Amino acid sequence: MSTPFNVRATTAMADPHLKEALRAATGAFGDRREEAFRSTAAPLALRARAREIRRRTFDELDRHLETLLGRLARRGVQVHEAPDAAAAVEAVLSIARRHGVTLTVKSKSMASEEIELNDHLERAGITPVETDLGEWLIQMDREAPSHLIAPAIHKTRAQVARVFAEHVDPAAGDDPSVLVGLFRRKLREDFLRAGMGISGVNFAVAETGTLCLVTNEGNGRMVTSLPKVHVAIMGFEKVVPTVEDCLTLLAVLPRSGTGQKITNYFTMLTGPRAPGEADGPEEVHLVLLDGGRSRHLGGPFQEAFHCIRCGACLNACPVFQTVGGHTYDSVYAGPIGSILSPMLRGMEVSGELPAASSLCGACQEVCPVLVDIPRMLIEMREVRATQGRIPLAERLAFRLVGFAMRRPMIWETGFSLLPWLLRPFSRRGKVDWLPGPLGSWTKGRELPLPARKSFRARWRERMRARPAKAAGAGGPSGASPSGDSPSYLERTRRALAFGQGLVHDRVEAPAGLLPEVEVEDPPARFGAELEAVGGNAHRASSLEEAKALLLELASAWPDRPVAVSGDLPLPAAQWLAEAGFEILGPESEREGGSDGRDALARAGVGVTGCAWAVAETGSLVLLSGPQTPRLHSLLPEVHVALVPEERILRHLSALSPLLSQALDPARPGGPSCVNFITGPSGSADIELTLIRGVHGPREVHVILLPPGVGGGGGGAPGAEGEASAPFRLDED
Repeated sequence: MSTPFNVRATTAMADPHLKEALRAATGAFGDRREEAFRSTAAPLALRARAREIRRRTFDELDRHLETLLGRLARRGVQVHEAPDAAAAVEAVLSIARRHGVTLTVKSKSMASEEIELNDHLERAGITPVETDLGEWLIQMDREAPSHLIAPAIHKTRAQVARVFAEHVDPAAGDDPSVLVGLFRRKLREDFLRAGMGISGVNFAVAETGTLCLVTNEGNGRMVTSLPKVHVAIMGFEKVVPTVEDCLTLLAVLPRSGTGQKITNYFTMLTGPRAPGEADGPEEVHLVLLDGGRSRHLGGPFQEAFHCIRCGACLNACPVFQTVGGHTYDSVYAGPIGSILSPMLRGMEVSGELPAASSLCGACQEVCPVLVDIPRMLIEMREVRATQGRIPLAERLAFRLVGFAMRRPMIWETGFSLLPWLLRPFSRRGKVDWLPGPLGSWTKGRELPLPARKSFRARWRERMRARPAKAAGAGGPSGASPSGDSPSYLERTRRALAFGQGLVHDRVEAPAGLLPEVEVEDPPARFGAELEAVGGNAHRASSLEEAKALLLELASAWPDRPVAVSGDLPLPAAQWLAEAGFEILGPESEREGGSDGRDALARAGVGVTGCAWAVAETGSLVLLSGPQTPRLHSLLPEVHVALVPEERILRHLSALSPLLSQALDPARPGGPSCVNFITGPSGSADIELTLIRGVHGPREVHVILLPPGVGGGGGGAPGAEGEASAPFRLDED
């Protein structure tokens, strides 16, 4: 490092704009997190189950990795094992060279930041375009991300406006909605023309060979759907054994990170486009990065890999809230970064970071998987001391203190003299200045003047006086004759109540099914949840009303074509054609091998069905297939979904067996992509101001069809966890 942490921290604390941005953002994230977990039936039990999943995964990581790699190979995903950053970069560059790529679009990826991929791409003559708004802002300013989920959290609105004025439009102004609109238009052409898309991975499901992305803006879907080549980069810590485990972690990740029940998009990718599918990449590659990870397996810091990168510990940390992410001089900042950075970069580079903590425990308190960060910080400090990486002055000071503490007479004499030695530097009983290196203790804080009589002296006096008092007492020592003191049982109860949920290593994961929130009327709950995230639910009572709603929504874009997926529960294409609209269907897009992206980019409305919908979160679940292109729900300005009410599940967890079946590698004709869609695309990267419609649709409308209306169907859902089969999912 070029400068010590304390020097960088002092510089950061002197920046009023940084203080303003950090205070607003971390406080808002914390409030939203608390509200989001209140929407679950058993928050602590859910987190304990998530922690148990992470623990079990690493108990048998080798087996799960072997299963994952085998499933991916079977699906046509090309895996590149990279022992270090140089090998990972070379793997990406070789893929790009082989395909003649000159432009690549990137979704937010901390692994790509870890290997400094953008710099290497630029030196190779390849233009990398960050497509997440926060990542793009810091790319334009040549900065590193300062937060795991909000990379530009340190930027104020004025600073964002400056970036847009310099790189997009000098007259852009500072209205977030205008700036997001400019960003959408600027990047659309890059999405359509890029030869390669690069993404990270949030979860990699071993059971099905599935790579999962958690996003909000729609850029992750663009990056993994439009370019002919998709390259994903991840470390082995992203492995999850089963779909059920993945959905459990999905229930805690957005709640902890952004305060959402679920992000706008959750994308599950199983490989290149399947035979007959209208769109999707022709090649999918996975770069499996080690980068120093494997040397910590089985060691005291393995638990750091349980982290699911939600960023909650950063938002809760008083040090991060004060100095921001760039002070850590690493991609990984905050409490978890103070452990990961020395693990991956070495103690000689990042060894001072474990000391950048107050050890208050707030990080562990908010961690969705209950990672014991304070323990690892302490043990990493011990490693640093053992390696002799403590400055000489600090080592000498502690040796002097240790010498005195082992000699009671010297220790007591020193303490008796301390009040007199400090008195010249005190005012009104406080020490607010000290000379030399000791002055660091009084910068920003006051040191109380030590009492003239030490605790040991007071205790000895009390013990000498105790026999006399005990002789006149009417009861056993320590009891209260008046009965005013709380009983032992009451004191124990108070202590247990105070410790409830704090001592995480004693929170056991409950056996069996977790409690679920009550959902009495799934269609009504689905509509309420969808509208809470900016979507629009329309509950049709008849075929005629459904037709009228569809034509009304399409009429808002009279001069634009309408993209209509096949396999719909209603004859939507026929109705719209009769009304004079140009129809873009899935069959026409496959002519000449084209996915019809240029025509779809002009579409005003995209009409799709869905495999299932989830009442608890207001989510649609779409499976790619020959009649169900990915892009119909992504490129048009407005997405309209036709949803039979019998396809609405009560809870997210009910999807586990259905998705496991749909994504089973042994099942022919499965989808290459599953998309959870929850409202319109959105971003809050500009001072947490939520703007709808970034790279995905500006609006999402769902027309709910009651039983008996439309031709979609199958049986109605039965008990919780059961549902009719999705459209065109062949039975065994």
